[in-house]
Amino acid sequence: MVTAFNLVYSVAAVRRLLGLAHEAQVQIREFFKVIWVWVQGKRPTFISKAVFKAHFVEWRKAAARALAVTQNVFQPSIFSVRNETKNSAYQVQCFSGGLLCKCEDFKNQAQFFGKACCKHIYGVLGHLGFDSLQHYITALGSGGYLRKAA
Repeated sequence: MVTAFNLVYSVAAVRRLLGLAHEAQVQIREFFKVIWVWVQGKRPTFISKAVFKAHFVEWRKAAARALAVTQNVFQPSIFSVRNETKNSAYQVQCFSGGLLCKCEDFKNQAQFFGKACCKHIYGVLGHLGFDSLQHYITALGSGGYLRKAA
């Protein structure tokens, strides 16, 4: 079951951050500004929550680079984002206040944090020439327009 805590502070994220094998036994506990991490056979350590939050974003941005993004010819604010490895596709819709996706990651982020930016949205943002959702919103709020990157 996905929770606000394990969406960002997950055992999988610990494994990626520490370069551990998928089979590594890991336990985590939350403290004020850090996550206590125990890996079987090693001394416990702490990882800053800020590191987890940065990883949360960077992991999605990295995954977005492998996606194929296609803009709808008849509705330029709609994009098809395809993951060739998983043979899946999601539709992303752009508007001046943000972007919408129907994937589970987007829904979970929106539910727990009130805002969301999944790998599919990062894929569209990159396709449009933006490096962040905030950059996109700021550009459109200041009279920018939906465009394809040159």
